[in-house]
Amino acid sequence: MAVNRNAPRAPGIAPIEEPLQRGEVVYQALLNGILRGELEPGAQLNADNLAQQLRVSTTPVRDALNRLAKDGIVVKQPYQGWFVRSFEEREIREVYEVRAGLECFIVKLACQRITPEEIEALRAHQTVGEQALDQQDLEAYRLYNQELHAAILRAARNAELAALAGQVALKTQMLSARTIRMHGRPRLAILEHRQIIEAIAQRDIPTAQELMERHILSAMEDMLRHGLT
Repeated sequence: MAVNRNAPRAPGIAPIEEPLQRGEVVYQALLNGILRGELEPGAQLNADNLAQQLRVSTTPVRDALNRLAKDGIVVKQPYQGWFVRSFEEREIREVYEVRAGLECFIVKLACQRITPEEIEALRAHQTVGEQALDQQDLEAYRLYNQELHAAILRAARNAELAALAGQVALKTQMLSARTIRMHGRPRLAILEHRQIIEAIAQRDIPTAQELMERHILSAMEDMLRHGLT
C-alpha cells in the first residue's frame, strides 16, 4: 500500500520517521495511545487509517495489532477487525484480585530488601507525583503512578515475581488509566502511596500489605461503581 505522507495526522499520534525497528515503534505508539486513554475501550482500530496517521505501511501496523491482541488489550473480531478491549465486571475483578495478591507479596519483599537509597528515591518520586497532580498534568501523574509501583517491584529483588507481575501489567495499566480520570481518585491514591512508602521505610510488613491491598481493591471498587468497563 502506498503511504500518503501528506495525510492529516490524528491528535496524539506522531508519524514514524525511523526506518529501523519500525514495527516496535508502531507497537509502542499504539500501546501508549491505549494506555493514555486516547484510544478508548471498544474503539475500532482500522489498520489503513492508523497507517496513514503514523505514515507507515499497513504491515507494521497489522503486526503491532496482532501483538497487542496477544498482550490481551486488543481483540480481533471476525470480519470486523481489531478493537480496543473492553472489560466485563468479572474480568476487572479477576485482574485486580491477581494484582492485589502479587503486589501485597511484592511490598512484603520490598520491606525486607529495600535500601536506604531506594527509600529516598521513592520519597523523591512521590514529590514528583504530587507536583504533577497539583499542576493537573494527568499524563505525568499516570507515568508517576506506573513508575512508583515499578520501583517497589524492583526493590523486592525477585525476577520470577517480576515476570508474573509483567503478565498482568498492561491490563492493569490500561484499567488504571481510566481510574486516573475519575474525580477525586488521583488525590486519594497519592495519599495512599505516601502511606505505603512510609510503611516500607519503617519495614512494617503488615501495615504495608494492608495499605497496598486497600489501595488496589478500592481502585477496583471505584471503577466498578462508576461503570468504567
